Amino acid sequence: MNIFYDSDRDYAEVFFKKTANYGEELNHQITAFKSEKTNKIVGYGFEDASRSLFEFGALTPAVKLATLLRILRAKEGLTQEQAAKKIGNITFRHYQRLESGEENPTLETIAGMMAAFPNADFSVILKHKPRAA
Repeated sequence: MNIFYDSDRDYAEVFFKKTANYGEELNHQITAFKSEKTNKIVGYGFEDASRSLFEFGALTPAVKLATLLRILRAKEGLTQEQAAKKIGNITFRHYQRLESGEENPTLETIAGMMAAFPNADFSVILKHKPRAA
């Protein structure tokens, strides 16, 4: 997974696969990027990412956590190594795997993240839209 975040515009792109793609607007804040070969979704773009990304139901909690870490790190101007040290109980490589969505954190690691970024709302990674009856 590859995550791009522009903190000046609060714009994020999350790509699951590198491939030639085209964008298809889902609404005024979310764009789906589809493979030119298969038309399958390979990523998303989010305007007002600090809000819209976490309200979007198609992303897993792991993807939301990875993106939240990337957003928090960008807003604080930290490198991945600095973010790992700030969290305190993880290595630089462990942090890289969390931010790339390759690994799920332990509760201890989540507690470390919450302490390192006390103004962040980590509950957004678990929010979902209710299912229609």
